[in-house]
Amino acid sequence: MFTRLLYLPVKKRDSNFSNRTFTKINVYEAQHLNSCSDLGLEEVNIIKQMASTLTVKVHPVVYLTIVDAFERRSNKPGANDKALGTLMGFYEKNAIQVTNCYAIPFREQKEDTPELDDGFNQTMLMMMKRATPSEQPVGWFYTNADLSIHCLPYHDYYNRLISESSAKKEPPPVILLTVDTTFNSSDENYRMPIRAYLRIKAGIPGTRDPHCAIFNPLKVEFDAFPGEGVALSLVQSGTAYSNKQREVVLENGLEQLEKSTGEMIIWLERLLKYVNEASLGCYLFSIMLIQTESFSAFHEVLEKPELPVDSSFGRRVMDIVSTAATHMSDEKLDVLVKTSLRDYMMISYLASLTKTQLSLQERLVAL
Repeated sequence: MFTRLLYLPVKKRDSNFSNRTFTKINVYEAQHLNSCSDLGLEEVNIIKQMASTLTVKVHPVVYLTIVDAFERRSNKPGANDKALGTLMGFYEKNAIQVTNCYAIPFREQKEDTPELDDGFNQTMLMMMKRATPSEQPVGWFYTNADLSIHCLPYHDYYNRLISESSAKKEPPPVILLTVDTTFNSSDENYRMPIRAYLRIKAGIPGTRDPHCAIFNPLKVEFDAFPGEGVALSLVQSGTAYSNKQREVVLENGLEQLEKSTGEMIIWLERLLKYVNEASLGCYLFSIMLIQTESFSAFHEVLEKPELPVDSSFGRRVMDIVSTAATHMSDEKLDVLVKTSLRDYMMISYLASLTKTQLSLQERLVAL
């Protein structure tokens, strides 16, 4: 039977955490962590359906922060040789966006109850909400390959924390994101094994209380904001095999604008090639070519092999066309482009001037 977890603030002296107040978590015996033999087939199908509709979209800042927290963990080998922290983000329809996270001090032993610094977590949570009010706690991360018995009290702690911070009557779903930093998973050869779970309480139909918990895996996707995508492409350019020094030189002036324009042209050519080869492209181009009375080109388009039609891709193309359509005259568009270019040049000039001033200040201080 499940019992209510107790959260008692206790103080313990330790060489590493002498000034911290930990929240002691009362651990209960739970033999069934990931499966329950007493569940009916209908109940298991309902649980799988609930988990299949939810997608966890993780941003690159989260991965970098988790890896950094693992690198800064305690160097002492043992049960506490892991990293644990809070996931921040927001909820969407059938998706959870995980945009940020932070690590918290914790302590666990094989035979003792796990402990974590609740005061530190509450302070960091308040600071994160002030910095980004749109974010809220959505779960927690744990750098462990497998689910252990300690995951149950940790998850209950975050259930209580997120329920208290949420303004909704029904508590939002709390996810667990595990990162296997040892690469022990056999099915992941070249990628870091990252999994997400949603805990669901279950029991025998007709009974009052649930008797087990199921950590059901969720679909994990990589997502990024436009600014994060630019930063990632810049970081990847410094990790190329040809770059032995692993250094990145920031481009100044119009070099970055010229590079972005060239990449946009490449993507447009690739998009145009796909549209020409797809059935949707054949239909659109047939109308255009018939209107221009170019029947020879029309037959050439029809003779090409057709690709399978993807309606979602067609809707995305229409969104791009609708967004790109400015509905402006040539004179207004010319003025808009020139104004944007002048603003860009002014920002580049101010950034270069600030860099020069900082360099002069460093030299004066060195004297």
